[in-house]
Amino acid sequence: MKLVILGFTGDLTRRLLVPAIVHLSAHGEIREVEVLGFGAEPWSEEEALDRLEAFLKTLPDVDLAAWAVLRRRTHYQQADLTPKGLEALRGLEGDAVFYLALPPTLFAQAAQALSELGLADERTGFRRLVVEKPFGTDLASARALNQALHRHWREDQIYRMDHFLGKWATENLLATRFGNRFLEPIWRNCHIEWVEITYAETLGLEGRARYYDHAGALRDMLQNHLMQLFALTAMEPPAQLSADSLRARKVEILRAVRPIPEGAQGFAARGQYQGYRQEEGIPPDSRAETYAALKLHVDDWRFQGVPFYLRSGKRLARDVGYVALALREVPPGCMGAVQRGYLIFWLSPQVGLDLTLYGRSLESETLVPHTLRYRPEKAPVHSAYEELLLDILHGDLSHFPSEEEVEAAWAIVDPVLKAWQEGEPEVYAPGSEGPASAQTILEPGHSWLPLGGDI
Repeated sequence: MKLVILGFTGDLTRRLLVPAIVHLSAHGEIREVEVLGFGAEPWSEEEALDRLEAFLKTLPDVDLAAWAVLRRRTHYQQADLTPKGLEALRGLEGDAVFYLALPPTLFAQAAQALSELGLADERTGFRRLVVEKPFGTDLASARALNQALHRHWREDQIYRMDHFLGKWATENLLATRFGNRFLEPIWRNCHIEWVEITYAETLGLEGRARYYDHAGALRDMLQNHLMQLFALTAMEPPAQLSADSLRARKVEILRAVRPIPEGAQGFAARGQYQGYRQEEGIPPDSRAETYAALKLHVDDWRFQGVPFYLRSGKRLARDVGYVALALREVPPGCMGAVQRGYLIFWLSPQVGLDLTLYGRSLESETLVPHTLRYRPEKAPVHSAYEELLLDILHGDLSHFPSEEEVEAAWAIVDPVLKAWQEGEPEVYAPGSEGPASAQTILEPGHSWLPLGGDI
């Protein structure tokens, strides 16, 4: 099997892609793979591999013996993204994966060049095309990208890489929800009052100024990662855990989201951490948001009337990610003053789940919270990137967003993007809970779980 990497000398290849391949090779998950790298740098093959090796030696837990074996099957060539530049690939036979580790603006050009060389043809083996997020910058550009890719590649050949869908914690959400029959009658509006999906970071830009200032938190996190978590939480049970069933259910629920009204007032909040405009590479008048929050309503039988709150931001009080289902309280007076129970699926920094219910105190007649906690005994064997690479090799599209999912997600956030073309993001203090305006999108009696204290 051949893995063709366009953008071999880029940051994505050395930081994520090659370390994942080395780890899978060390564990015997990938055998006899030949890596064919193409990049813009005018380096010899030896220089390109030496530079890559020097970087790999700075990373923890890289099996250098496995890399030494892989290096002998790895080749590099300078090339531009044209049929002439990639001529060395003409006549390639057997199974092949083409990984576009490139800026999104080059996806369509690379896909066309590969196709013109006959490399989408599957007469001698499977041919798969991998593209990294972002998949467009709004609904119009996402549609244009999908149309460009489909001129040369079938939808079932295209793997849109969203590493959140390869995380063990995301798999645990699916496994827990559909692997326990008693949850089905609870997983609906008569028992759940609201759902919160949060991914908070204490880090800032970490060298991503150029990309991040163009994208902002809404495009970088909510439109893709958190929207996928929303879909997995809100969708109806699939007939089977196959790619077709999962994708169909996710598209169905994304299309059931009530359109956010023009102006997005009361449905979206944005912020920018204090000092962002002083970061290297950031314009002094930047209006990019480093915090974004949305409120979504679903018009279907299961979650009618249940708001979903999505938020993500940088320079916040805590590194934490979770999906929290806020359980409805009992009617007033039935059991006295009762607090709200939660079912929380932890995504980071720990993974697992907590179920907080109320029971009798040993010291008094009051009700107190009791939390049942589950944490896996061992860390996952593979990283999210490694899991998705294995899925690509096995031809499993379950954890890769479809064309329809991508466009449906953009359709949800497009009104917010338009509204945010005007005005300024609210400034918030680093290490805080984020902008105060995030409270304004909450329904009466609802609240975000605290980032700075115990949850």
